[in-house]
Amino acid sequence: MMLAFPSPFIKFNPNYANAYYNRGNSQSKLGNKQAAIEDFRKSADLYKQQGKESDYQDALKRIKQLDPF
Repeated sequence: MMLAFPSPFIKFNPNYANAYYNRGNSQSKLGNKQAAIEDFRKSADLYKQQGKESDYQDALKRIKQLDPF
């Protein structure tokens, strides 16, 4: 299930890391673990490219919470 709210931001600006991160949070709350992990990975990649180290580390932390292995 795709979430409607962050998706327009992603469609408009596919490099908007916060939209992926927020959608990952929403997916996680809905129990869509794999979709959440994919969004957090995308946000982490974008944060790293943008030099946002703190946000990058936070996204990695969220991935590890969902997939500790």
